[in-house]
Amino acid sequence: MVRFQETSSGEGPVALAVSELSVTYGDFVAVERASFRVTEGECVAIVGPNGNGKSSIAMAVAGLANRRGVVELFGEVAPANDPMWMVSRGLVLIPERRQLFPNLSVLDNITLGCYAWTRSLRSALRSEAVSEALEFFPQLGPRLRQKAGTLSGGEQQMVALARGMASRPRVLVIDEPCLGLAEAVSRRLYQVLAAMNRQGRTIVLVEENPVRALELSHQVVRVQNGVTVEVSRPARAADRSGGA
Repeated sequence: MVRFQETSSGEGPVALAVSELSVTYGDFVAVERASFRVTEGECVAIVGPNGNGKSSIAMAVAGLANRRGVVELFGEVAPANDPMWMVSRGLVLIPERRQLFPNLSVLDNITLGCYAWTRSLRSALRSEAVSEALEFFPQLGPRLRQKAGTLSGGEQQMVALARGMASRPRVLVIDEPCLGLAEAVSRRLYQVLAAMNRQGRTIVLVEENPVRALELSHQVVRVQNGVTVEVSRPARAADRSGGA
């Protein structure tokens, strides 16, 4: 179980507010009374060992896990367990292990992100959001007609991020973007995430590796031993990163 303290690290409009969030799977309580706030335009990292509730928080915030408590998106209270409501109001989850459609082309996978807000395949195909997303990943250009399942793990993660960006999110929740990837690929992906954040994108980043997360984040929520949680600025969290 994970218990969170409530915090807000920045000034300005609150993009995402989570209060007393609990996540259960049958009788198992994965997260208990999680509370945190994300200011518009900042990056908040949730870090800690695997199996301690980080992904459950991401899934619950996106409406994909059974939860109790209050989730507010730009001041609107979100209904529980309603992913369509979250997507329609601009919160988009890029799940762990990417969850692409392997037999569809790279272009088709990315275009599905546009459909989240166009609600029309024709409009999605005409949208400039795909080309805007691909500006972050020019190496995907020659592979647009290739099946997504034939790409390397790093390239598939690029497709997943591009699909998320094509949905024009106001809040982007990214679960373990570098899982199983080589360090050089991970560095490249983090450069892209930093560029997205500099452009004003609000990011909630779930990450096992605290060193990578500290380089990007304005606020860090640390899960330790599955129970204790510290919410801090990266400078404070960096002092404790060695034991994560």
